[in-house]
Amino acid sequence: MTSSEDLAEFTELAGVLLADGNLVFSSGGCGIWHLRLNVPFDTFIADSEWGIDLAAKPEIVGEDFLRCNLEAAKGVAVFLKEEVLEKGLPVMFLHVLRASKGYMLHEALRTLGIELIEVWIRPRYIVSGYGDHSTGGVEVRAKDFSALERAVDSGEVALVVADTVASGKTLMRCLCEALNELKVRGLHLVQLVVYGFISLEGLTRINPIAKRTYVVAIEDYAALASNGYDMPLYGVDRALYERTGELHSLGGVTVPEAFERLVIEYAPGMDQPGDWSERQHVLLSENGFETGNIRLHLERSLETLRSLKELTRKAPWYKAWMENTFATREAALQARLATFGAVGFPSVEGRELL
Repeated sequence: MTSSEDLAEFTELAGVLLADGNLVFSSGGCGIWHLRLNVPFDTFIADSEWGIDLAAKPEIVGEDFLRCNLEAAKGVAVFLKEEVLEKGLPVMFLHVLRASKGYMLHEALRTLGIELIEVWIRPRYIVSGYGDHSTGGVEVRAKDFSALERAVDSGEVALVVADTVASGKTLMRCLCEALNELKVRGLHLVQLVVYGFISLEGLTRINPIAKRTYVVAIEDYAALASNGYDMPLYGVDRALYERTGELHSLGGVTVPEAFERLVIEYAPGMDQPGDWSERQHVLLSENGFETGNIRLHLERSLETLRSLKELTRKAPWYKAWMENTFATREAALQARLATFGAVGFPSVEGRELL
């Protein structure tokens, strides 16, 4: 990628939309870009070196993964505190078990002195398994909103959710449950903030249930593959190819400043968040702590990467420099796998969930 003309030509071929964004906030190496998408609320992209690493490098796992998420969330937390969250309004933070705590936004907000009313919900796809959320509904296995009693006297709250939004079905169900819990207690939702890896399709499913809604995506609004799960910046729909033999390309939306840095690191077609649960050593469930299967995430990522390398060579937008990107990611995954002789940490019983 040597010029703006080359960039424009490549993104057009690859199906990536480079949006005209306005840099509205910057803090600690994180830039917040406001862009207009076809939804009835404000949409932003958080661009940072840590966000790029999370999106492009599936080899980042375990403690490195949490540190990277915390650094990525710090600038977003400052933005929310200074520009978004109303002063004096209680902040309800919804944890979506098992994996959403990995985004570390709650920790970043807490370090800024923001008191959080932490609640949790445990949703689950009824039918679909790993890598396929194209069918099946979402059920709620457990939830705990009891901490909301602390906000009853205020009458109003802000709701913050950090989670991966692929098809958007899980978030829809979680927001519906949260709204019902608020209504039962006579609380009105003034502000809704959603943060994380977010697909374009998932974005359209976010119901603006609050008076004001703000969505902050990490690096881009991703495409969504035919399996309703994979969220590439751009690339071949591997799931569709394996099912039908059709070579179909997907593309998301981002700002040029983020794309220029991300495209060199990112292997086309890879699911940017990956298996968010299995990138973590320890996960929260409704029954306590569970162990994440990091080795499984790395093995799956390596298999997918190798498959996508072959498919990408057939794409009309293929460029020779992509070979270096695939080789770099493959070497990094292999090196990380070599350090995992055992899987995760032992289970931890008898602790409180929050």
